[in-house]
Amino acid sequence: MRKLFTRYSPLAFLKNGWLFWTFFIGCLVAFPLASIFSSFMSVGDEAWQHITQQLLPGYITNTLLLMLGVALLVLIIGVTTAWIVSIYDFPGRKFLQWALILPIAIPGYILGFTWAGILDYASPVYVFFRNTIGLETGPYLFFNILSLPGAIVILSLSLYPYVYLSAYVWFSQQSATVFEAASSLGHSRLSQFWRLALPLARPAMVAGVSLALMEVLNDYGVVSYFGVDTFTTGIFSAWFAFGSKISAIKLSGYLMLLVFGLLLFERLHRGNKKYDTLKSQYRPYKKTVLKGVRGYATTLLICLPMVLGFGIPLIMLIYWTLLTAPVVMNYAFVPLIGNSFLLAASAAGIVVLATLITSFTLRSFPSKAVHLIVRFSTLGYAIPGAVIAVGIMVPFIWMDSQLNLLTKNGPQLILTGTWFTLLFAYLVRFMAVGYNNIESSLTKTSTSLDEAARSLGHSYRNTLIKIIMPLIRPGVLAAALLVFIDVLKELPLTLILRPFNFDTLAIRSFEYATDERVPEAAPTALIIIFIGLLAVYMLSKITNTWNR
Repeated sequence: MRKLFTRYSPLAFLKNGWLFWTFFIGCLVAFPLASIFSSFMSVGDEAWQHITQQLLPGYITNTLLLMLGVALLVLIIGVTTAWIVSIYDFPGRKFLQWALILPIAIPGYILGFTWAGILDYASPVYVFFRNTIGLETGPYLFFNILSLPGAIVILSLSLYPYVYLSAYVWFSQQSATVFEAASSLGHSRLSQFWRLALPLARPAMVAGVSLALMEVLNDYGVVSYFGVDTFTTGIFSAWFAFGSKISAIKLSGYLMLLVFGLLLFERLHRGNKKYDTLKSQYRPYKKTVLKGVRGYATTLLICLPMVLGFGIPLIMLIYWTLLTAPVVMNYAFVPLIGNSFLLAASAAGIVVLATLITSFTLRSFPSKAVHLIVRFSTLGYAIPGAVIAVGIMVPFIWMDSQLNLLTKNGPQLILTGTWFTLLFAYLVRFMAVGYNNIESSLTKTSTSLDEAARSLGHSYRNTLIKIIMPLIRPGVLAAALLVFIDVLKELPLTLILRPFNFDTLAIRSFEYATDERVPEAAPTALIIIFIGLLAVYMLSKITNTWNR
């Protein structure tokens, strides 16, 4: 059966429903990217000339500095904590092993305005320093957090778990024989780390840093609130402040080229290198026990990223929520939650359905063409949300104008600013999130089940629904849950494409913060964080069930 479907003609894609819908989904994802590229080389207007002469050099410099600073910090924090947790046993290690992941539950923009509120001149912290300790803080105690260095620190505290998770898994899988051999040759523990562990963990580190940098390029909330001009803020300014569609497209094109360059670098860096440890020689590494002062000092050191990235902000948000909840959580708060949950649930359902179709098509009709289409359909996650929004908004505005000419109803927004546009954008952006989970679940089920079902007369649809779906249910639930959380906290894409007078928890929280009403932003931010923590717990339960 597999040999029968090795190559397909264009006609086969039209006759076969599975191939047709997979090709259709791939075209949908390509739509905003093609829109950007088609207009990228067009002539700019006066606003574009002003942007290139006055603003573009700053966008480029700030974006590159932000990426460089975050890359260095997440590497230092993530690799150091992963190495210490992997090879040492110290007080609180079992708790910190998973607690170090907690900052990922707080979106960067929430972490940013929370710390900005904590370090504000009128914050309870500064009031305590001035009135109780007698320390004159001035406008800020250490440095101005609303700056490029501040944005680097905030994004690093929010994103280091990407590197920590990758490095921790890698260090934990290395055999003790490798490090024992190095020790027998006279290498100290520090020398083993620099000369052995780091080179071996290079793929994990590059993968973690690449994910973190993708989030940096997608970020709008932190850089906007901190006053750092990057490509993402430039796209918003070109569209809303200058009213220049072509300038927004050109900036989106430059940002997309930067993303593709980052992806190419990661791919070339990986190459065909092998870093595997021989499984036959694998033996778990015996952790060194740290007691007394060394043990507690290590605990304090490892606690620091988690406390700064999760503990202190969470406590402050709870404090602000207790102060402002009676005012903020009024009759308008319930529709806000309803909008957010309905939007996230709808997007999760659409993404899971699309990824089920594409992944099952690749499983049932494997070929290079189908593999290329499926892989291309997952490219959207690497593209910043603002770029996808512009790539969708521009052609949709043109289609609205054409539809208005046909219907002769005057200027109306038929597609633009609707749920359809927003859900379509989420499909493009988060296809990879759903696909990775569902595809990994499919690989754990034997293809002989499909062949047996087909031999008994079952159609492909019945095979998927009645046989495959019950087996991969944990993966499907995990995919839906991850997409739900990503949509719930997504900011730049939702800001551009949302319907009029339509707010979500993320948008309301960001609007309160930008209006210098940080305490009022706490209740909505706390709900997003709570749902993120609930998702982490549920995912751990799903993973444990699936691995039994």
